[in-house]
Amino acid sequence: MAQLLLPLLPSGATAINDILSVRNENGSWYYFAGISPIFSHNEKDMASFRMFTSQLIVSGQCRNINIIKAFGVSSNSVWRSVKKYKEGGIKAFFQARRGRGGSVISGEVKKGCQELLDKGWSRNDICEKLAIKYDTLRKAIASGRLHELNGNLAFAKRGSSKSERTVEDAKARAGMGAGCTRTVERTLASNGKA
Repeated sequence: MAQLLLPLLPSGATAINDILSVRNENGSWYYFAGISPIFSHNEKDMASFRMFTSQLIVSGQCRNINIIKAFGVSSNSVWRSVKKYKEGGIKAFFQARRGRGGSVISGEVKKGCQELLDKGWSRNDICEKLAIKYDTLRKAIASGRLHELNGNLAFAKRGSSKSERTVEDAKARAGMGAGCTRTVERTLASNGKA
């Protein structure tokens, strides 16, 4: 025979169902069964939140709708968390996400890109030569898989493209503005000497 529990709630707690409640205090969530604390986690720790609420649902302690109403989360997010818990258990919430990785820039393509970057080629020229997308090359450089020379030599030799000038202008706007990037030329032009 199951023992009946009185529906007691700790002070300031929100009911999840007749037995379970939750309270947010000092940046942490505290879960209670009756008036006994059973779990807590930092309010920003979404992995622990999803893991524990999924565990409550899967073990039959509450239903999806109880979590949705108590926390104001979407039914889809609760459903996904429960599915994750059923398929991978607790550890599934704390594993690093798997990314695709650099499938385009690998092997010979990576080696060719790095050689051209070391020679001072521009990103656009490298993309044309190796038939890769500009954004793919940019992401590889940003992630540290490829390394670009400081002050790219090709940029200095051939001048700049409109896109490269736009980037330089945007950097200048953080300080004095795009109009101040070529102060000498602008001063001469304002005095009729350019």
